[in-house]
Amino acid sequence: MASTQQHVQFVQQLQSPNPVEVYSALRTIKNAIIGSTTKKSLYFKLEIIPHVTSLLALDDTDVQIRVQATAVISSLAHKDEEAARQLLDSGVVGSLINQIAPGADCVLTEASVRALNALLSYESIKLGVEKHVGLMVPYLLSIITEAKDTSRVYEMRAHARIELAILVLGKLCMTEARQYTIANTGVIDMLASLLPCGYPRLQIAALKALSALSYENMEICGALFLVKLKHKTYAEAILDLARNQDPDISLNACMCISNMSRMRVGDLLKDIQTVVVPALVKLLKTPGFSALQVVQSLGYLCHEDADIQSAAKNAGVISELIKILSVIEGQVDADFVDQEYNMRMVKGVFLTLGTIVSTNEECRRKAVEDQALVYLVRAMGHSDNGVKAAACLCTRYIIRSVSICRTHVPESGILAPLLALLQDKTADVQVTASATLVNLLTDFSPLRADALKAGLVDILAKLLSSQNSTVCRNALWSIRNLLVGIDDDTRKEIIEKIKIETLFSLSSAPHEAFLQEHALGALRNVVVDSMLGINAVFDTMGNDRVIALLRQAMRSDAESAIKVHGLYLANNIAVRSQEHCGIIVGDEWLLRSIASHVTNTSSEVAIAALWCINSIASHRVPSQSQQESDGESVEEAGVCRYIAELSALDLQATLERMLDDPHLNLDVRDRVRSCLDYFPEAET
Repeated sequence: MASTQQHVQFVQQLQSPNPVEVYSALRTIKNAIIGSTTKKSLYFKLEIIPHVTSLLALDDTDVQIRVQATAVISSLAHKDEEAARQLLDSGVVGSLINQIAPGADCVLTEASVRALNALLSYESIKLGVEKHVGLMVPYLLSIITEAKDTSRVYEMRAHARIELAILVLGKLCMTEARQYTIANTGVIDMLASLLPCGYPRLQIAALKALSALSYENMEICGALFLVKLKHKTYAEAILDLARNQDPDISLNACMCISNMSRMRVGDLLKDIQTVVVPALVKLLKTPGFSALQVVQSLGYLCHEDADIQSAAKNAGVISELIKILSVIEGQVDADFVDQEYNMRMVKGVFLTLGTIVSTNEECRRKAVEDQALVYLVRAMGHSDNGVKAAACLCTRYIIRSVSICRTHVPESGILAPLLALLQDKTADVQVTASATLVNLLTDFSPLRADALKAGLVDILAKLLSSQNSTVCRNALWSIRNLLVGIDDDTRKEIIEKIKIETLFSLSSAPHEAFLQEHALGALRNVVVDSMLGINAVFDTMGNDRVIALLRQAMRSDAESAIKVHGLYLANNIAVRSQEHCGIIVGDEWLLRSIASHVTNTSSEVAIAALWCINSIASHRVPSQSQQESDGESVEEAGVCRYIAELSALDLQATLERMLDDPHLNLDVRDRVRSCLDYFPEAET
């Protein structure tokens, strides 16, 4: 109790008119809170922030008091993001910026830049200082310019100021607009000139700032690629630093090269394969070095690039990632282990592993050989939602492989935890779990029958009412896959539980094109090769609503994917049932729309329309011996029943013109020939 009272007195002493007492209280508070989260929390409860920030806001505050108050701010900012937010809201940033203005005391400048660097360690604060950027940048540049004075750059104080100013400048590059604002000051050449300086802390700071400046920015990456240093290009200098023995220099250099690689600036593939990837693998193996950022960097580097993914596999990245998982699993119950860090590491490993196996079959096989599925299945039961979601995402990419899905997946035990995650309360987990499920329900998957027995259809029916449209989309996608290659008993069960009315409603979802697409795809598969499905659709919805849906799907402004599903829905109805084909043909607008799509610029749409025409034309008038005894007059056997309606659209001439086009897609050409076979002139 006495101790707490003493801390209260220190806070009250900050309001003293005696500068010596204020200075003494600040020093005592600073020494107490450095490295102590408990003491920082105590002083936050004692509402120290207004007292300290008010000292900085006064114009006549002594420099020594300012230095101590700024050091207190810096230490408090390190507590957590909420503490930093309170400091930002107090208005202290403006005071700190004033203290780094040209001509300010050197010690105070260093303390102020250090405090800004601590505050900007959090994403929300980086975004929250927008109104200060215009003034902060030129002040920071004036500090960085000191680096041009080679006689002073190695002085401890000057070096610290420059390093911190560069770090703060890099942290301000949160948006594309800020990247351009900072790049246009001419700082790029200044930062690049520090790369060969031989002073590690300045090199690291410069690399971090250059990485932040060029992140996802093709124009700035291009400008950096053209920078010339003494005897090297920028890329050559960065690659040299990627080989550096200092892990921090090597990592940040690799990140700079990764930015240019991702933006496809320069021909860097060979350098990525021979220098950057091996350097990152070496860092993964470096004792005592934090591997999380290395893992994340590998994921970023390999994103959507099959060549680099293959290079990562060849360099042993997949095996090293699995080893990390093994080590972390062995530390679950260990004392003095940062379990929070381990949890973030597991999540990072799964996301990076998922990226590496996303496009390359050999990478997937290597991951499975190294027992990745064992760790993924266990992770689906993790207490952290982020880990569960990452495990699902990685699994989704691995099971894109047909051979893996047929062989390794059934024995992995993945089905039960995945079905449980579909019912998770967290939207992010449901999103990734439902996306993973899609690949397990194809007609070649051995798990499909087990999933149906485990009540999957009931789970999917519930997911269709999810407020999260992505979860709903994924459920529709799974239903689409389930409806392929099944018997009518299974089809009937799905129809009864999923409800035709629900699929129709989602097929017409306003402003949700991706829901319309997959709902139409599900309906398309409901009726494929099944009179039971066709009758269910027409009996539930009625002729008019079915036609209205088809007309909506084939509107000129509909997305191509929706047109494709609408056309195949019409095709699957027309080819199986002459009665329902007649309903489609009887709608003049719909028939004309189907015919018009045979010339669509999208080959997928054109092929779907040609299949539909083919199915409509396939219905023929029965021969005399096949007619009923009512004496109805019919044309000779073999004539297409709907040839007159199709000819009225001048379709034959359109198809013949298409065949004369030397650039016509070969698959489209084959369908055109098939359709022409039904027209009389084409039979000769």
